[in-house]
Amino acid sequence: MPTARANPSRLLAALLLCTSLSGCIPNDDQTPDDSGTPDAGGGDDPGAEGQAWLDAHNPVRAQASPAPVPALAPLTWSASAASVAKSWAENCNYAHNPNRGTRGENIAAFTAAGQTPLIVVNLWAKEKSDYDYASNSCASGKQCGHYTQIVWRGTTQVGCASAKCTQNSPFQGFSTWYFFVCDYAPPGNYVGERPY
Repeated sequence: MPTARANPSRLLAALLLCTSLSGCIPNDDQTPDDSGTPDAGGGDDPGAEGQAWLDAHNPVRAQASPAPVPALAPLTWSASAASVAKSWAENCNYAHNPNRGTRGENIAAFTAAGQTPLIVVNLWAKEKSDYDYASNSCASGKQCGHYTQIVWRGTTQVGCASAKCTQNSPFQGFSTWYFFVCDYAPPGNYVGERPY
């Protein structure tokens, strides 16, 4: 049963997530790559934790709305993207990694331990309700880039990691916090393009 502290933690995480306006937009120097060329480290054995991340991401892609035709392919695990995500998470700096290369990125932070890949991905996926496919835009004052990165057709691989941090806390009054990072290859969220 969740403690009373878990609910405020989720609220703080959601508020912090929503204030990160850069979302998962690729660096400005990137150009769209419609080839779908996978990251060199893709298709790797995800292990149990990586499989949990895939199991959290792929239902979101399968339930994209309106339904993509053809359906979105499931993401595969990228050990190299996971390595970059791990290194950045362990850096304990709640910001997007400027050295992630040509990958998209979603980040989240929590004050309570025990967050799972499913909880983290569902937090990002909730942005679906704020995304309008017809106009390819977010609802006024809302963020939807985490969701659109997850369902970006050209993205074929993901690598994620988390770290327990005791420095640089983005939460006032909480010295210990938990940082989650997912890197996506190829990246999505190109201005003016729909995710699929």
